[in-house]
Amino acid sequence: MTLHPQSRAYLEMLSSGSHPRLPEGLDEVRESARAAALVGDRIGLDSVEDIDVDGVPCRLYRPRVGAPVALYVHGGGWVLHDLETHDAFCRYVAHRTGWALLAVDYRRAPEHRYPAPLDDVQTAAAWLRVHARDHRVDASFLPAIGDSSGANLIAGLCVRDPSALDFQVLVYPPVDRRAVLPAAEDNAALDAAGMDWFWDAYAPGDLGDHPEVSVVNATNLADHPPAYVLTNEHDVLRDQTEAYAARLAESGVTVVAHRALGMVHSFWRQPDLFDAAGQTVTMVGALLDARRAAAR
Repeated sequence: MTLHPQSRAYLEMLSSGSHPRLPEGLDEVRESARAAALVGDRIGLDSVEDIDVDGVPCRLYRPRVGAPVALYVHGGGWVLHDLETHDAFCRYVAHRTGWALLAVDYRRAPEHRYPAPLDDVQTAAAWLRVHARDHRVDASFLPAIGDSSGANLIAGLCVRDPSALDFQVLVYPPVDRRAVLPAAEDNAALDAAGMDWFWDAYAPGDLGDHPEVSVVNATNLADHPPAYVLTNEHDVLRDQTEAYAARLAESGVTVVAHRALGMVHSFWRQPDLFDAAGQTVTMVGALLDARRAAAR
């Protein structure tokens, strides 16, 4: 396996020491991730506001008054993470790109399985269309950004309602419950056994084949908004995600697909550990600016 040195260091860090394991240690894993996220500095923004969005907890990051806004849906296998684990990163994205973000604290599996998390994302997107101006951000062009399972929820929303979003940024999403995962890319960042458990926690049994879950099964891809799709060279999700990007393109959707060489799962949201994270965030911001300008 040819890895970027920063990926190699990250995998060594994950493999060292004793860490709580899923599923037995779910509560401990959640708490340790939150505690780790709360350590360190936060970038200051014009406004950071917790909002009740028709019953869904969200956090609005505004770098300046009048900024364009995107929906942000965090990853974590539909099971892990929340507003706090992604707070520093959302601030970073807003600061670096100039885009405001509405981060969605959707209900998590296995306590709340499909369709509850997707319902919450749909609620947040619809609310943002109507109420953005009340919070001094601009949703006239509304993209969504998601990492991993969060990207799956964005893609699932586009299956449910292709008009809900104007653009989708899909950062290494799982898209096919039945895909055979490449054994050579099993690593400490994400392995096949862990991915199977995440799928079953979110959409057990036949629910895993629903087109809003396994979005490769969707029959309305031609209606989906344009997309940017990011994969990692060393990720068990790589092949299925790239195949999905190809299917979108074959359906006539405008797609930019990018494989991050030498990278592993979860690099995107860790700019302190991966130089490629900051570079990719900058690219996403520039792409959103260009798509927004073209839509006006």
